[in-house]
Order: sequence, then C-alpha cells, then structure tokens
Amino acid sequence: MKTSYHHGNLKHSLIQTALEIIEKEGLGTLTLRELTKRVGTSRSAIYRHFDSKEALMQEVILAAFKKLDAVITPTLLQKELDVMVRFHNMGSAYINFAIENPAIYRMIFGHELQQQREESCDINDETQATGFHALIALLVEGQESGLFKKDDPMIQATVVWSMIHGLANLFIDGHLHVKENLEAIFNAGTKTLFEGLKA
Repeated sequence: MKTSYHHGNLKHSLIQTALEIIEKEGLGTLTLRELTKRVGTSRSAIYRHFDSKEALMQEVILAAFKKLDAVITPTLLQKELDVMVRFHNMGSAYINFAIENPAIYRMIFGHELQQQREESCDINDETQATGFHALIALLVEGQESGLFKKDDPMIQATVVWSMIHGLANLFIDGHLHVKENLEAIFNAGTKTLFEGLKA
C-alpha cells in the first residue's frame, strides 16, 4: 500500500513509513526498494534527502526516540503531582511504550543499529534526550526537597533507567515470570529504587 505525501514532505513520509514497516514487519524487512514502493517514489528521490541508508536510519532512530520521549516526558513534567507519583507514572509509561511498540523499542536500543544510534543520539543533549533529562530534573527536585539523597543525578537517572529498561526488555522478550507478574515486579522494583534514593 502506498503512502501519500504532499510535495516537499517526502523526507517526513520516508521516516514515518520506515517506522511503520519496522513496527509491523520487523527491521529486517526494511529495504530501500520496499520503502520506495510503499511511499510511491524512486530511490533517487530518497538520495535527495539522505546520503545513504545509514543516514536514513539515523533519522528513523531519532524519530523513534521522539516517540518514546513524547510518552514519558509529559508524565515527568506534571509538577502538580508528587515526585513519587511522577516517578511511578514515568516507569509505567516507559514499559507500556515497549509493550505497545516492541520492534521500535528493540531497534532504538538494540545492537544492530548501534553505530547509527551512537552517531545520531547524544544523551547529554537536553533538547534531544528530553525524557532522560526530565528524569534528571525530577531527581534534582527530589534532592532539593530533601526526599532523595544528594548524589550525581545523571548516575541516579541511569540506575533508574537500567531497572525499567531491563524489565521492559524481559517482558517483550517473552519471559513468562515477568509477563505474569509485571505489575508486582514493577512495584517492587520502584519501591527498592525509592529506598536506595531516599535521603
């Protein structure tokens, strides 16, 4: 099925269609031939926007991270809510994203496109890694209020991310113990993290 696009919006259409192919059919299905067929354009048209397939995939990865950030960042910025509630909501939103978008999730964190990810994604860039930096800001807020111990918030955020990321991976990779006890394990994990972060 061809994807219609407006003149001048081909780059966006190529990125979004690539994401759709990956999510529905897997990363291995995405070829330039298949992409041009779905979008209804030529390979030469792709090269007017991207120097190579690698350059295209860098943009696809960035778009996928934006999708993830669009889910988790708002939960962390709800300042009317308690720090602990926002922390819990963020973890829940992160895991739900992985469950609902397993192929996209595996793509952005997997080894197959590690080089493209490292070349295009900078976790230290607050404008790019909005979700991670919103988590850091939450941890700083918790430190300043006396709720969390004073420590490097970047390290703290990485520890939090590691736990939630690991749980999401175990779920989408089909580990039955996790699939059958996700809520209980998530609640126990966040409780353990809270205890470790407490001032």
